[in-house]
Amino acid sequence: MNAEIITIGTELLLGQIVDTNAAWLAQRLAALGVNLYYKTTVGDNRERIANAIRLAMQRADVVLTTGGLGPTVDDMTREAIADATGRLLVRDPELVAHITALFRRWGREPSANNLRQADVPEGAQVLPNPIGTAPGLLVEHDGRYVIAMPGVPREMKRMMDEQVAPFLRRLVGEDVVIKIRVLHTVGVGESLIDEQIADLEEGANPTVGLAAHSGQVDVRITARAPNEKQADVMIAQVERVIRKRLGDAIYGADDETLEGVVAQALARFGRGVVIESNTRGEIAARLRAVAPEVVQAAEVVQPEAVSCAEAERWAQDAREAHGAAWALVVLGTAGANEGLYGEQRGETVVALALGEQVHCKALGLGGADEHSLSWVRNRALDVVRRTLLMASP
Repeated sequence: MNAEIITIGTELLLGQIVDTNAAWLAQRLAALGVNLYYKTTVGDNRERIANAIRLAMQRADVVLTTGGLGPTVDDMTREAIADATGRLLVRDPELVAHITALFRRWGREPSANNLRQADVPEGAQVLPNPIGTAPGLLVEHDGRYVIAMPGVPREMKRMMDEQVAPFLRRLVGEDVVIKIRVLHTVGVGESLIDEQIADLEEGANPTVGLAAHSGQVDVRITARAPNEKQADVMIAQVERVIRKRLGDAIYGADDETLEGVVAQALARFGRGVVIESNTRGEIAARLRAVAPEVVQAAEVVQPEAVSCAEAERWAQDAREAHGAAWALVVLGTAGANEGLYGEQRGETVVALALGEQVHCKALGLGGADEHSLSWVRNRALDVVRRTLLMASP
């Protein structure tokens, strides 16, 4: 079964509010075994909302909308659904009674605008809203369903969990579990990973997809099965192949973070020092966020020179001065030219002192913009990670 999500509100369209509803609903649909191929955001315009619903009904079995069910003049989802399905709006007496009772409980009488929330497309099933005044709607039209929910996240989530999800389970008519496993890689480009696992990306179940961001690439494995155990087995089979091909480019999975993996590895050696220049103290901050005890001292510096020799000297001096088990030094300069992925090409050197041993690597990265900062930070952490893979505490 295919679904489509339409989130309604000019504030969403203009980016004034982040659309968290669509992301949450997408995850719930996946867990229910419902396919999702399109998500649309439309402003508070009756005609455009109706057109979006008509288009969605052409390509989905179920259309889920959020927002536009309130009492104000720009809340037009009820009218748009009526337009899209060729129905009249009628006032539901039970909803009038419910809304009136709510307002009287608050010591007020509902206004004419408030009572607009009792208007529903003819023949629609009303979905009660136990924690708000805006009811949801379920309309069947030509074998398709339009389900409208409030835009307030807590109201939408409760309605989805208690009323819409059970309806969708009945509609699916079978027990389907969709599970997702995400493998995180760093230090290897998306195109190279694509070459190494291209055959797996052509599979139908499980499916394998890539998502790149700031020097990291996520490999997503999605399995569809009658039960969770079978889905886990399917994912594990594909994951073994991917891990064999990508090797230590994979640093973690699912909720694991690069800084978390590095902090855990550093903790095996003891507490240490982090000195940074072009990463603005972000590496130390991220390590401390996941393992506060691992970084005993941190400093942001302005080096006169950037070279492995300079970074190695800083690392040894810092480790000895603080009596630390290790010291990480990241020194860099900005560059004027952009790299293949838009990152600024400067120079960064990463030195890690472990006891009397110092390891250093030069990276062709640098820059002051946020994109370049993310690249440098992630690559520097990866240098530390790979160095620690070969070291013994």
